[in-house]
Amino acid sequence: METQNQKAISSVRANSLVAQKWMSFVASIWIMAISGSNFDFSIYSSTLKTVMNIDQIKLNNLAVASDLGKLIGWVSGMACMVLPTWAVLGIAVSLGMMGYGLQWLVVSGTIAPLPYWVMYIMCMMAGNSICWLNTVCFRVAISNFPGKRGVASGLSTSYSGLSTVIYTNLAKVIKPNSPSFYLLLNAFVPVIVCAISVFFIKNPQPNSAIKDEDESRDMHIFTFIAIVTALYSIVYEFLPHGEKAHEGAYMAVLVFLVLSLLYVPVKAALRMKKLERSASTRVTDIETATEMRSSADEKNWGEYMQEIGAIDLSSEYKDFCDSRRQNSNHLQAVQNHNPVDDMDQQGITEIVKKPGFLKPVPPVGEEHGVTQLLRSLDFWLYYFVYFCGGTVGLVYINNLGQITQSLGYSKTPKLVSLVSSFGFLGRIASGLPDYFQSINRGLPRPTWLGIWTLPMVPALFFLAFFDEKQWILYGSTAIIGISAGAITSVAVPTSSELFGMEHFGVNHNILISNIAFGSLLFGDLAGMMYDHTSSSTVTNNKAVNCLGKACYAKTFLMWGGVCSFGLLLSIVLCFRTLKLYKTLYRKDTTQIDISQR
Repeated sequence: METQNQKAISSVRANSLVAQKWMSFVASIWIMAISGSNFDFSIYSSTLKTVMNIDQIKLNNLAVASDLGKLIGWVSGMACMVLPTWAVLGIAVSLGMMGYGLQWLVVSGTIAPLPYWVMYIMCMMAGNSICWLNTVCFRVAISNFPGKRGVASGLSTSYSGLSTVIYTNLAKVIKPNSPSFYLLLNAFVPVIVCAISVFFIKNPQPNSAIKDEDESRDMHIFTFIAIVTALYSIVYEFLPHGEKAHEGAYMAVLVFLVLSLLYVPVKAALRMKKLERSASTRVTDIETATEMRSSADEKNWGEYMQEIGAIDLSSEYKDFCDSRRQNSNHLQAVQNHNPVDDMDQQGITEIVKKPGFLKPVPPVGEEHGVTQLLRSLDFWLYYFVYFCGGTVGLVYINNLGQITQSLGYSKTPKLVSLVSSFGFLGRIASGLPDYFQSINRGLPRPTWLGIWTLPMVPALFFLAFFDEKQWILYGSTAIIGISAGAITSVAVPTSSELFGMEHFGVNHNILISNIAFGSLLFGDLAGMMYDHTSSSTVTNNKAVNCLGKACYAKTFLMWGGVCSFGLLLSIVLCFRTLKLYKTLYRKDTTQIDISQR
């Protein structure tokens, strides 16, 4: 039976770990909030096109290059397994500074335009830097909250939708009406934020038990703050702009909302301090009692022990030390234990010693190595569900600058910020089903990939047929932003649930490589249709900007058809994973100790 001393010590340690995990989560959210630097491509894309003197296909290929950086995103997953967090973040910001910094020098006119292939490589480096940032944040969310991975990953990824609002606000405060300035912000803001956040990010230790009775309530607080922040980011677009005083006030509100996330870790830290003081007082009482007994004042010792509500503390302390020693010996035995020895007794060592590519593909829900993942039918089904849904939405966002321009609207930054803000809401909404386990019980998480793809189909078809009206453009863009954001967020816990946590960083980055292929395929087709439509107005063998509904009408129809196909694939994946999720939801849905993971 645990003594009062042990309970006090355990409470202090548990609250210390709780404060640490929440602080890590907050720091990872700060990083996510500035990691969506690729979302503002549409703001400076037209200027980049003019400076580089390139056509629409070549411009689209620069956006594709940023996405191609995700093809080697799996390297960041491997790095997270062997390198400390500060090193991974250091690589991320270095790649971003080089990639975005050189682009800024070109677009701002500081240096002469560089060869196209150099700019292509810089875009790849910039895109790859985002993978390193995201991988760190995904692992923090999943590993610190294994029992609420859907909500935690949804909240974490949601803040990447705030990036465009942050960069837009900073640009308006510091240097308005300068598209090239966004590239400078993309290069240096992550450096500052990561330099601060790296001191607070800690991944849980393998044998640390975290029992957080307030976790659900605190997660509700985080969700509430995130929803308020998302709504503010939407309202922000409709507030009066132009004066730096206004922009400074808007930025102050945004900073306050982001810093308000500190409420939960600060509350846990204060609770820990209170328990530490209580434990310290008890230690003083114990020392006084020991001195009384050593002086043979048995009567006073007994009265004092009764006064502080203790028992024979000498034996209590001995029991406590014995318990710690036994736990230490048990832990050492577990660490030294070789599971292969047990397998030898069962005669199956030869299976373990097989090369990875010869191991059988495990069912979904179990750990998958890279080679097993690539041989899994369920993975490829999952891959193309994402490819036909979330990737289409991201390609739409990449082309939003040219889409807006072709329809005769000049407020591209406003629309880009708006789609980013609605993406923020979509990412938050992706985790809401986890709050309603009784309703969501047994419903495979991949089903939500299809549910969020569904609204994109009519939104794209509406754009194809009715895009002359401004409200159609704004409404459809908002829907696509919500859907793309939700799919991006749902995919994070889905990857860990289907294919395990051990290789999560690598496996998930292999999944999102489809963004690069989708951007190349769908983006180039859109560029070809755009240039073909504008070919009727060519001067000096140089295509001018295309104007009118026809520029993207066929593209919208194509994208809508692809999303419809993705819906069908999501239904198939849903039925194939139904058994797994029925098993998962039969388990206790309370917090899982990390020591058991």
